Amino acid sequence: MKKNWLLVLFIPVMIITGGCWDRTELNQTNLAIAVGLDDLPGDRLRFTVQIPVSQKTPGQTPPSPPFVVVSTTGETFTTAGRNIMLKNPRSILWQHWSANVWGESLARRGLAGLVDEFARNRNVRKTGDVFIARDTTAAEVLSVPTEVERIPGVALTSMIKSEDLYAGIYTRCLLRDFIIRSIKPGIEPAVPGISVVKDPSDRCFLQISGTALFMKGKLVGWMNEEESRGYRWLQPKTVLGGIMTVRCPYCGSPVVLQSLRSQCRITPALQGQEIIMRVKIKQEGFFYEQTCTHPLVTPAMLKTLERESAQLIRQQVLDSVKKAQELGSDVFGFGLALKQHYPQTWDRVGSSWEEVFPAVRVEVDVESKIRRTHLTRRTAVIRY
Repeated sequence: MKKNWLLVLFIPVMIITGGCWDRTELNQTNLAIAVGLDDLPGDRLRFTVQIPVSQKTPGQTPPSPPFVVVSTTGETFTTAGRNIMLKNPRSILWQHWSANVWGESLARRGLAGLVDEFARNRNVRKTGDVFIARDTTAAEVLSVPTEVERIPGVALTSMIKSEDLYAGIYTRCLLRDFIIRSIKPGIEPAVPGISVVKDPSDRCFLQISGTALFMKGKLVGWMNEEESRGYRWLQPKTVLGGIMTVRCPYCGSPVVLQSLRSQCRITPALQGQEIIMRVKIKQEGFFYEQTCTHPLVTPAMLKTLERESAQLIRQQVLDSVKKAQELGSDVFGFGLALKQHYPQTWDRVGSSWEEVFPAVRVEVDVESKIRRTHLTRRTAVIRY
């Protein structure tokens, strides 16, 4: 009897909910690859979405460029985004949104309201990369065609991934990391910048340029290339890849060392009223390239190069800390470490951390090791 009643209940439910009542046909949609935000006069926002153009059909020439950029305005992120439908005939799928570009002017004005919207909006992909359009607008960045990756939004993500692994200068910032660092006490976001650069033929291209530092949701300044390298060494996770250039002990010519991995540990300490951050970095790498013919692949010379690389890393870290303290932006999480180790001290200084942070003393200890020399154990010398 119970089975019969269950069958009676299930049949209407299956009739009502069956089928694809909320389906969206693929040929009625567009994919969003990147989204840009800029501020406008009157506290308005410009919302820019980058959409790839459909593949060509037989007999047609391929689109050039293979994407379109649609911009609208509004008082809020939501209204500006939904106004896209006033210009675009198709609904937009946001699941492939992989790059967020924010104008420098908007970032300096403040992102407090946007951070809340990003955190609660289910259509905002939290794993997308964040970039600050340096000395330009997000709309202009998303309008610049790129060569290898035909879609600029895809190119931006590929650039920051490959640069982080091979060059080791700038550090990726995902949207979820930006949100967490913005609302968590004792740490601030740091975001790579992207610039529009012209070559000698006046052709524009995109280039990663500097690291933007934030404090209380506002952009307060930039790190240069060397300071950005120092920030990268201070990441709490294992850092993979990157190169370093030191000098030959004999003639001062460049010697390239490839970093395999590095680990950083930050330990706070108290001496009276003074707060000290003790930074310990362990780095391992390879001997990669030399531009002279001096015998550098020897035990004694490798030890010398290890000391040189350790000193280089230490100086880059100190330069990075100096810039952050000048701007009052604790992008390293020193405050968070203090809160975890000395909660009572944090209760006393946490409310004024932006004033305490510049006076924190930082001690840096670096241990660098050259593990391999790749395919040869000696310097190759051409004999005439």
